[in-house]
Amino acid sequence: MADTGTASTSSEHDGSFTAKTYKRRWWILLVFSFTSCVQSAVYNTWPPVADALKIGFGWSDSFSAVMLLMYCTAVIMGTFPVMYSIDNIGVRHGMVLSTAVSVLCSAVWLVGLPLRQTWLLALGSFLNGLGSTVTSSLPTVISTSWFSVSERTTATSIASMGYLGTAVAFFAGPYISGANVTASEVINKDTLPTEFVDQLQTGVLNILYFMTALTVVGFWFTIIYFPSQPPQCPSKAQTHPRESFWPGMKHLLSNSHFWKLTLAYNLPNSIFNSWIPFCSVSFRSLGVDEVKLETHNSLCMEPVTSGWIGFSALLISSLLSIPISWIADRFKRKLKLFLQLANGLALALCLILALIQRGCISISDHQLSIAVLYILSIGAATCINGFIPIYYELASECAFPVDESLACALLTTLNNVIGVVFFLLLLIPALASDSEWMMWTCVGACALAVPLLFFMKENYYRLDVDTACTQTDEEYRAVVS
Repeated sequence: MADTGTASTSSEHDGSFTAKTYKRRWWILLVFSFTSCVQSAVYNTWPPVADALKIGFGWSDSFSAVMLLMYCTAVIMGTFPVMYSIDNIGVRHGMVLSTAVSVLCSAVWLVGLPLRQTWLLALGSFLNGLGSTVTSSLPTVISTSWFSVSERTTATSIASMGYLGTAVAFFAGPYISGANVTASEVINKDTLPTEFVDQLQTGVLNILYFMTALTVVGFWFTIIYFPSQPPQCPSKAQTHPRESFWPGMKHLLSNSHFWKLTLAYNLPNSIFNSWIPFCSVSFRSLGVDEVKLETHNSLCMEPVTSGWIGFSALLISSLLSIPISWIADRFKRKLKLFLQLANGLALALCLILALIQRGCISISDHQLSIAVLYILSIGAATCINGFIPIYYELASECAFPVDESLACALLTTLNNVIGVVFFLLLLIPALASDSEWMMWTCVGACALAVPLLFFMKENYYRLDVDTACTQTDEEYRAVVS
């Protein structure tokens, strides 16, 4: 489809260079963000209904861990081949393939679940991981390609709102599907009526129908209109030549400050977001159900469930990332300070959560303890997930002139490597049954990020190109080399 959208909404002149932004950029951002959210929702299909799977299909908690493990494995294996291919086929074709693979994942699941073929379900998760390699690596590419310097971090926050989809899955799983289970029903699963077990099986299948519908919508949105780039660049930095794939990889591998930032981002983020789909398992010992029911025939939509805690934490943290990024756009050279403050607060909140789960902090009133879990989980998620766009932007600045997609690909790959280790630990029966270690791991990850951020030197090479356009290419290359 020809790129014939609305004319530019703004322009900036610098000698022979004219920066332009186009109204159509908001459609591009909407489609990209929607696709990312859908793939994240598909990723989080199984953990929110872990108890329903245990009753309806006889599958243990480790089944959900295997599904997430297959997703992470696909991302690790596929990210760099996919990024190398996108260099040749363009962003549009990469997005079309990404959404098509997500549709294929849903189709495989719809075949595998009624047949109870867990290998097909695992294959579907692997396919979704392959599709997600595109959307997880391109948020800063979308923002840099289409948005001006003053909008870039805000656009990155919207492009990287995949965790909003993970939050939707918390809600869709237990409530839309009807796959509703309480902690007491898990304990007494052998005495439950057959009709209730059948209802759970149908409910889980309903989840897959819902996810399939979302993937098809995302595919058609991408087909309708999603060009690789605008006719004219929105900033001077976008016109600057990027290093090709292999030289760029070599540059990143030797960039110590980039790796300090990468570890500071991935340790808390990967571990916390690997834990939160299993918060129903972690909070079960505190008397918090996946879903609270009055009867098997009527829903009691009280938000006193671990699913609602996970949903609220991811939803609010994703939405708050937009105003956080908007503020960061006004303080372009203070991004490291933002991250240090956020990580320090995340460390404190995760420590309190761990102490509550350990029993060192006891709250006698059950309703009050639920409220505290809400506040702590939402606060920790906001400090970790709400600042993801700032990590992406600072990583792109440190890596420049390496292409933004390659920098984000490295961030994503390491994130999933840590996730794989986490999910492998869940396959150990002793660790799967005792979830207390998960929260303490989050505490340790946040603590390790403190010195990494402290010793990391922040550089704004890309921003320098935009704000000091009089600098010659030779002078610039001397600075970044």
